[in-house]
Amino acid sequence: MGGAAENIDAARPLRRGLCLVKEAGLARRQPQRLGAARASGEFPDRPAPRLLSESIPLFFVGRNKSGLWVVREAEGRSGGIFLFKRSALRFAAKKSLPIGCATMLLRERFELDMENQGNPLAAWLNAALRRVAKLIPEYPPPMPIRRNIFRGEH
Repeated sequence: MGGAAENIDAARPLRRGLCLVKEAGLARRQPQRLGAARASGEFPDRPAPRLLSESIPLFFVGRNKSGLWVVREAEGRSGGIFLFKRSALRFAAKKSLPIGCATMLLRERFELDMENQGNPLAAWLNAALRRVAKLIPEYPPPMPIRRNIFRGEH
């Protein structure tokens, strides 16, 4: 489904309740660390009006640093955290009723920058995973290597 958005005829009206899915990565404007969460202002640009009408809501779907699914409306009006991708896509479809929506799946990780309107259990789990991650050092401490142990010397 990677090329679905390019093949849309803008003159033909879309069906109600239809969600278009387009996988996209960020334009490589700034180098990022692997696994680094994206700031709120670094979402990809909306597709050109000839591909996707301005009247159709656009939702970004991807994973956050904890690995949970995050969905956010492009203008920032709604968003949530979910355990499953299917739940995130269903949230986008419900929030865009009755006209439907376009959904852009992002490969890079991003964080929800607004109040969670999704699964409260997923939000709690996200907070718990973040607290546990703070306890684990990013790099393990160095281990001293003593070469004399292997020769029988102390």
